[in-house]
Parts: sequence; structure tokens; C-alpha cells
Amino acid sequence: MARTPHRLSFSDRYARLRAHCAHEAPDRVSEHLVQCAWYDQNFAAGELRTLEGHRVAVVSPGWWNAQEGPDFRGAQIEFNGALHAGDVEIHLEHSGWKAHGHHLDTRYDRTVLHVLLHPPAANTEPVLTSEGRAVPTLVLAPVLPADFAELAEEVGPDAERAWGRCSALIPEQGTEPVRKFLHLAGEWRMLNKARALQRRMDAAGPDQAIYEAVMYACGFSRFKHHFQALARHLPYERARQLAQEDPLLLEAALLHLAALLPANLPGEDDAVPHFARLRSLRREKLEGLRSLPLEWARVGVRPVNNPERRIAGVARLVGRTAQHGLAESLERIWREDLKPLARRREFEALFPRAAGFWGTHCTWTGKVLKTPAAPIGAGRVRSIIGNVVVPASLALARQARDRKREEIVFQFFAALPKEPDNHIVERMAPRVLRDTKAIRITFQVQQGLIQMHQDWCEPNPSCRNCSMFDYLDLSDLEQDCGLE
Repeated sequence: MARTPHRLSFSDRYARLRAHCAHEAPDRVSEHLVQCAWYDQNFAAGELRTLEGHRVAVVSPGWWNAQEGPDFRGAQIEFNGALHAGDVEIHLEHSGWKAHGHHLDTRYDRTVLHVLLHPPAANTEPVLTSEGRAVPTLVLAPVLPADFAELAEEVGPDAERAWGRCSALIPEQGTEPVRKFLHLAGEWRMLNKARALQRRMDAAGPDQAIYEAVMYACGFSRFKHHFQALARHLPYERARQLAQEDPLLLEAALLHLAALLPANLPGEDDAVPHFARLRSLRREKLEGLRSLPLEWARVGVRPVNNPERRIAGVARLVGRTAQHGLAESLERIWREDLKPLARRREFEALFPRAAGFWGTHCTWTGKVLKTPAAPIGAGRVRSIIGNVVVPASLALARQARDRKREEIVFQFFAALPKEPDNHIVERMAPRVLRDTKAIRITFQVQQGLIQMHQDWCEPNPSCRNCSMFDYLDLSDLEQDCGLE
């Protein structure tokens, strides 16, 4: 077969593929072990009934949730023959639901099944969501194997690494169909991001749209909406003016707006000169600026990712690009004749290094870092380049109908190394690729895995009737993608 030329622009062929997405709606042990048993469906296959008398069939146990909220997301459960989709929460005892405050927590309002190890006492109150909806309860103890030590060996620590049906394609046909599909899905994800940014550019201008996208990315994932609110309340042009007057003035404004610049510090304020300087700027230059009612819950947030540090990093980025503006600063790098790696280094150089107060501190009064760290870490910078710079530049190239620029952006995108994995990529990589290392995980492949999860796997975690690879033809993909 003749080799087809490399494609040098983004393809929307994935849109035709995704049109076929299938959407469906004992001895005391640890809760994690019960979660493993639930995920592996490691219990008797006979008829299950809830305490309320409903017949239950588990079509899919759902996605194991390593974040806050219910233990399993997007489960598919049949109650009396009718399919329901929602979340599943697991406890050892019935009292766990109320003891953990789930009855007051809106994150648990999509729970369709409460799974217990042990049966509750008679006349126990029903499990209720914050909306007052009763949640059916299923007890596993009667259907679990009697030997829990044996069960522990079976489920093991890697129980959540289940393979999807599509993973069989690699041993059957090799890696090419999967690799090319993921590349197309990654390109589609970039096109969607570019379309969303273009709409925002049309409404607010390129600089404001890019500024908001950078702020959103810096807040990811816990504080993304907080950071977006800051960008909307302190628009780019005003932020740029403040940074041109004094980069620390913009930092003071953003921190004050975020309610992260306190009135005083414990002890002597002058002991932290950086704080004293920002407080002085606030008093002299920012009279009338009101703080937003934002709450910064930091449980699970690494100290180096604290919002104060990220905000300071954005303030420095805006200051470094203030002379020409964000969009033009990026454009100047695109106009240079550079290889992808050299161009990436130029984009990375826009972001602040590990210097100043926030280079050695994570909080106002905490310990000094042994090793200085940039306020926006290298991994987050890579994420911003891939998730903001690439789609923003693609949007501007398409708006200008600049085919050559789009080709340069595509080459850059295809050469980007992986960004730090998120929980979706960690879940999808073994599901799709098994344990193979034949496919190199790049930023493009990561984006493809996320898009595949969104379109195919999240709405249909059981793989039932999934038609994804029925619509893939290797020769057609080769013609569309080109051979490498």
C-alpha cells in the first residue's frame, strides 16, 4: 500500500465516528475491600434484592471515584427491570451515610444505590439525600464469599484497573487502529476547545478570552471557577494597567479580590516584607476594590499548589506580557521559525521562575521551602500550553483563514509531551491499552483518552452494545491520518 502524506492540520473526522456512541443510562473487613468486591462484582450471581424489596441487577458498577463524593460514579443499575444511571456509595454499616454527612451533601444527590456490608438493625431510618429522596439499600454480606482472606487476595490493590472491550483490539490487530483513533479524538478535543475560545474571543476579545482560560487552568481542578470569577471581575485590560504600573500591584489586587490578602498576619506584619508591601499597595492604590465571597477549601491541595502562589504566578505572567498583550505575545512566538521543542521553550519562558517570596513560601507565615519552586509548576505550565495556547492559536488561525499557521500549530500540538495525568487518563489508559507500552503517551493521546471517556465510556461503562470499533476501518484511518 502506498504511503499517504502526513496530515498537517486538525481533522474533524472523529465527529463522524462519535455519532455512533452508545449511551445507556461476615468478618469485619475494610471499606476499600468491599469497594473492590463491588467493582469486580465478586459476589453470588443470583437474584439481588434491596432492603426495600426491589430486584436489582448490576449492569455496570460505575467508575471508581478517587475524588471527593460518592465511591462510584455513573453506575448502571436495573431496579425491577428498569435501567437507572447514577452514583453508588458504599459503607460497612448503615450508620455511615448519616455519620459522614451525606444526607446534607448535595454531591450525593445522584446516588441511586447505597451498598452495605452488614445489614442494619430493624426499624432503621431510610437513607435520604439532601433533597429528601430515599435511596435503596443493598446488603452484600449474604452474597459475598465466606472466606474474606481469599477475597482479599482476589481483588488486590489493582482491582480498579478493569479492561474495556476495546482493549482486545490491540492483541488482535496491533496498536495502529487504537493509536490513530486516539489521535483523531485528541484533535477533535482541540477543535472543540478552539471553538469555545473563539466564541469567547468574539464576545470579549482575544486577550480577555486567553486571560480567562489561563486563570481557569491555574485554578484546576479544585479552584477553576474561583479563578475564572477573578478574571471576570478584574478584566484583562485593567489587570494589564495595574501590572504595567507595578507587577506587585496586580498581585495585591488579585489576592485582595480573592480574599487571600488578610488585614494582618499573626505577630509582626513587618516580619514578612512582601506582605507589608502588598498591604501598603492595597491601601494606597486599591481603595474601593471589594473582595469576592470565595471559600478556599484546601483539604487535599498540595501546599505548592496553594491559590496564593498560582495567583502570584498569573500576576507575573500578565506583567511579563503587558507591553504587547497576551495574544500578541503568543503571536510573536508563532511568527518565529522554530522547531516544536524550541517553540515550547519560548512559551515556557513567559511564565515566572522560582524567585521572590512565593518562590520559597507556600503560605504567608509557613516554613521556607528547602528547594525553591516556581509559583506555577512545570506540569501546570505544560497543561496551560496544551489546553490554552494551542486551542487559542488554532482559533485565531482559523479566524484568519491562515492555513500555514494552522499547520504550524498542528505540528506543535502533535509534538507536545504528556502533561501530568489526571484521574480520567489514569483510569482510561489501562482500560483501553491494557498494559502495553507500544503506544507512547503524548499530550495528543491523553486528550484522545479524555475525549473517548466523555463520548463512549462514561455514558456506557459496561461496554454493552458499544459500537466504537465497528466504525473503524484501518485503511480509512490510514488515508485520513497518514502513516508515520
